[in-house]
Amino acid sequence: MGDPVGAATHVRKSLSKDGTWMIVEPFANDELEDNLNPVGRVYYSFSTLLCTPCSRSQEVALCLGAQSGEKRIREVVTTAGFTRFRRAAETPFNVVYEARP
Repeated sequence: MGDPVGAATHVRKSLSKDGTWMIVEPFANDELEDNLNPVGRVYYSFSTLLCTPCSRSQEVALCLGAQSGEKRIREVVTTAGFTRFRRAAETPFNVVYEARP
């Protein structure tokens, strides 16, 4: 996604004041060394070959990094105007975040 903050801002403006945005992301920790496991290595490969070049080719080109952990996703969400953010669920493969106005 070339403009994650812009997309998050659009979601925020589209929600009612008591709405909820559920965000599903590939599982990633904030620190590189915490992602060096079989799943994390596959996700770094996908991100390097697909996600990052795709983002760079778009107008805003805001790459979040090869693997965006909770800290980086929280920054995007709060910059977009959400005031509540939490990790709602996780598996070894995905993390689900909940954002509220």
